[in-house]
Amino acid sequence: MILYICIGVATVINLLYHLSPYCRFLFKYILYHILVIVYSGVIIPLLCLRPRKVENGMLATIPLRVLNPLLGLHWEVRGVEHITPDRAAIVVANHQSSLDFLGMVYMWPLFQKISAIAKKEILYAIPFGPTAWLCGTRFIDRSNPLKAKQSMNDALDYVTKHKVKLWIFPEGTRNMKDEMLPFKKGAFHLALSGHLPILPVVYSSYRGFLSHQAGVFNPGNVIVTCLPPVSTEGLTMEDMPQLMEKVRDQMMAVFKETSDQVQQPYPLESHAAEKKES
Repeated sequence: MILYICIGVATVINLLYHLSPYCRFLFKYILYHILVIVYSGVIIPLLCLRPRKVENGMLATIPLRVLNPLLGLHWEVRGVEHITPDRAAIVVANHQSSLDFLGMVYMWPLFQKISAIAKKEILYAIPFGPTAWLCGTRFIDRSNPLKAKQSMNDALDYVTKHKVKLWIFPEGTRNMKDEMLPFKKGAFHLALSGHLPILPVVYSSYRGFLSHQAGVFNPGNVIVTCLPPVSTEGLTMEDMPQLMEKVRDQMMAVFKETSDQVQQPYPLESHAAEKKES
């Protein structure tokens, strides 16, 4: 009896997955989050052997690469030659969706030694938060400016001393529109304070395969471009507005170019996606 029930449930799920885009959307996101949560819990004891080491990121991310083919995602990374593993830098990337994490998972081995800035609330998302903490993620309490500033300064000291890269989403929140949001100052303040180069990373648009409003998550291709490092040598805090504008303009140009270039196996109708996302 139990076998027949299992077969029946599996058959219904299979039919819904193939016939309903919204069911497929839900299934993929549920699978994504469940597998990340389960693996985060499983890997914690191993990460505890060397807590807070950024090298733990390799152990935590490489097995999660299996999620990309399961969800139908393919990442093409360009500009790998601009990544210098044994050099501190501030990495700034555009932020579209929680799927950005899978791009980070795919790219983490290329950086070798890299940490990330995350909001403090993620730390309490058990077991993912503690796993990220054990991998050296730096958490920022944005509700407390003094603590946030101290945390950012501590992060700067760490990446400079250990020649680690620090990944930051300068938009501050998710955004799937055609224009990146205005950048916040944090990443650029760190780069100028530590005289560290800025390494821009650009994800092409997800709108050709993903629409949260419409409930569609098709197989998709993403181009991730690592731009040449932007030097901060000789710059002061007074140069920050021009630096922010320069980096954002470079990233926007690449975003538009790669978003036009990327080919999707099952592209969403652009006008329908735009209508739903607006």
